[in-house]
Amino acid sequence: MMTGVAKQTKLCEHCEKDINIKYDICPICGGEQSESHSNIHPECPRCGVELQLHIIDDEEYDICPECGGMWLDKDEFFRATRDRDVYKKINIKSEYRKVPIRGPVEYVPCVRCEKLMNRRNFGKISGVIIDRCSKHGVWLDAGELEKIQHFIADGGLDKSRDREISKNRQLIKEIATQVDQNAFTQRLLHFWNFKRILFRGWRK
Repeated sequence: MMTGVAKQTKLCEHCEKDINIKYDICPICGGEQSESHSNIHPECPRCGVELQLHIIDDEEYDICPECGGMWLDKDEFFRATRDRDVYKKINIKSEYRKVPIRGPVEYVPCVRCEKLMNRRNFGKISGVIIDRCSKHGVWLDAGELEKIQHFIADGGLDKSRDREISKNRQLIKEIATQVDQNAFTQRLLHFWNFKRILFRGWRK
């Protein structure tokens, strides 16, 4: 029997069969597995210090005591940025204004799996660049959650969706025009082929 090798299987939460530890969905019963966080004491990806648990609006967040950055697991981020919840919490006092993105690009590791996270502009037009692990959650620097909620409460997501719809509508028009042009070209080629056949037949 081999020793010193990490166990590569776990019990499915639903059927209790052995499955690969990396599986999120059981291949036997199809049951979705809960997130298992091996990193019990997550550290700040910027400062390297242990994050401290804080309760804000009945939600638990892991916050860095030095830089003020915060980690939100996927469900926590979803609730913190859900339209209806943001509208209830945030009292708009001023129009949201996008600020320029400054500083060098820096990729930081996920506090759960320690893999480098992707950077993306929240809502595509907010100007708030979040660090996101598609499997575990989101890292926000100090003040970014407030900016995101302000952006949402000021109708930012609606503006982003409208912009996307307009962009897609224009793309569809361009494709339709392209199809019409291709169809016209095909008809023209068929027409000239037909004339060429007639001409050759007349010469014979």
